[in-house]
Amino acid sequence: MVQNNHSQSEGESLKESSTLNRRNLMRTTGSGLLATTALGSTSLNVSATDAAEQIEGSEEDPWRPGFHFAPPQGWINDPNGLVYHDGIYHLFFQYHPHDPWWEDIQWGHATSRDLFNWTYHGIKLPFDDENNIAKFSGAATVDKENTAGFGEEALILSYTGAHFDDPIQDQRIAYSTDNGKTVTPYDGNPVVDTNDPEFRDPNVFWYEPDQRWIMVVSRVYDGDDDGEERPAGIEIYSSKDHINWTYESTFTIAEYKETVAGIETDDGVYDDGVDIWECPDLFELPIEGTDETKWVLTVSVGNTQDGHDNPREDHLIGDFDGHEFTMEDRMIADYGYDYYAAISWDNEPDDRRIQIGWAGHWPYMGIIPETGWRGSMSVPREVTLEEGNDYVELRQHPVAELEDLRQETLAELSSEMITPGRDPLDGTDAEGRSLEIRATIDPHTADEVGFRVREGANDESRITYYTDPDDSPVSDASPSEVPQLVFQRTDSSVDGPADDFFDEGQEDATSMPLEPREGGTIELQILVDRSVVEIFANDGNRTMTNLVFPDWDSTDVSLFAENGAARIENLVVYDLAPQPLDIELHEGSHEGSY
Repeated sequence: MVQNNHSQSEGESLKESSTLNRRNLMRTTGSGLLATTALGSTSLNVSATDAAEQIEGSEEDPWRPGFHFAPPQGWINDPNGLVYHDGIYHLFFQYHPHDPWWEDIQWGHATSRDLFNWTYHGIKLPFDDENNIAKFSGAATVDKENTAGFGEEALILSYTGAHFDDPIQDQRIAYSTDNGKTVTPYDGNPVVDTNDPEFRDPNVFWYEPDQRWIMVVSRVYDGDDDGEERPAGIEIYSSKDHINWTYESTFTIAEYKETVAGIETDDGVYDDGVDIWECPDLFELPIEGTDETKWVLTVSVGNTQDGHDNPREDHLIGDFDGHEFTMEDRMIADYGYDYYAAISWDNEPDDRRIQIGWAGHWPYMGIIPETGWRGSMSVPREVTLEEGNDYVELRQHPVAELEDLRQETLAELSSEMITPGRDPLDGTDAEGRSLEIRATIDPHTADEVGFRVREGANDESRITYYTDPDDSPVSDASPSEVPQLVFQRTDSSVDGPADDFFDEGQEDATSMPLEPREGGTIELQILVDRSVVEIFANDGNRTMTNLVFPDWDSTDVSLFAENGAARIENLVVYDLAPQPLDIELHEGSHEGSY
């Protein structure tokens, strides 16, 4: 996935917008200053000759996450090339290493053994300066049977070559025979040619029934292939050798709209507007408790003509026969502003389906406060299917490895009342910059109940459950009869150098429908980090991810209830161990294009 029109000047215009946008204009002419001015730059001069080192968050770098992946410097967006091999989880990503804005995109590389403690290895697919070709998003696989001839167990990276001079986008591959230390582009590229300027984000997997590879790739707008008209949608290709590809079918946006029109949905917040899809991810999942499976097609959605106004992530549930995908249902993947471009790890050793997304939002990512870097990833999520009353339910949970980060239990409550004058967290040790909160709450007689996190003298990010959805401050929350969980960040950056970044009416609140469970309770798992808050509600049935930029000293957590009393059935707050970013450059690492 890419920034709008994909020209080289686009990065330059994004850079310029970082000084001209309404928020930055306010900062530079008013009392506030941009983070780069107030805090100074913490960017590093990372080259292939540097010794290993670590990067940690600090008061000078207050928004560097404690347990979400972020780069050492520069700009990142989509996760790419997710693959597990020989005990290592690989995370490649869209990267501009030398400046915190989108420009001359290439593939950065990091690895982990536990999905939280990451080591950065530099650039592995650099920008092609000679031909002015960027390396846009894609995936990775393990070629266990050496079908491509690069070597047994070779990693094959599939990516889009974005030609800035033409412009066209075509599909390419590269390979590694040393578990990602060196990556070599295939000398016969491209493997799927085109004259289309908007054709990108290949994702490849092995389809066992037919003993062949399947590629899903996005044709963003109506286009053509060698004179043959192709509608906008997700195209499906097949190959025996990962090199020579045959077109199979297209799941079109028109088919999607026709299917959605016949679905009764309580998704809420977003309408069904879809103008573009990108970053597809197709996989099969068992329906827990049954002998059945379903296929899930995850897509990144834009719903205006430029493709990046109010972007979101959707899970489309249906069937795949090796040639065509047919859709039966849709679920919104995340109701926050900051979850996009999610794809999953190939070859996961425990047969889990683990996805990770970019914790970012195109309309403002080029201007968020920065200290030499911009962009981070979500927490890795395990995706599962369960049989519901009338339909298959998709659930998302933080991966189990998160539990290994728990250090100290800061607070533990059971059977406690919350009233407008009583907060049972008072007197506990519930505070911090990296926290996990797990709670089961009965709203009881309260109209509103919730948490304040990253709270300071004036800062707070507010998580509120509105039993009457008409009370929700989010005007487009729907359907109106469903209670709403709302995340408000209007006051999330009052005290510190971010200077009221999320002003009222400027992406300051988002909402998701949340029916109470049997017995009338709601269940919340809240992950609080230095600049990211993720909420998993009712056993992963609903999720929400949002960025915040609080002051370093805003660390408190509190409970509140309005117009009545609510009851905490049980609650626990864990302190999560920060995970410094290790840096270890390989001989095959590149410094990256400027």
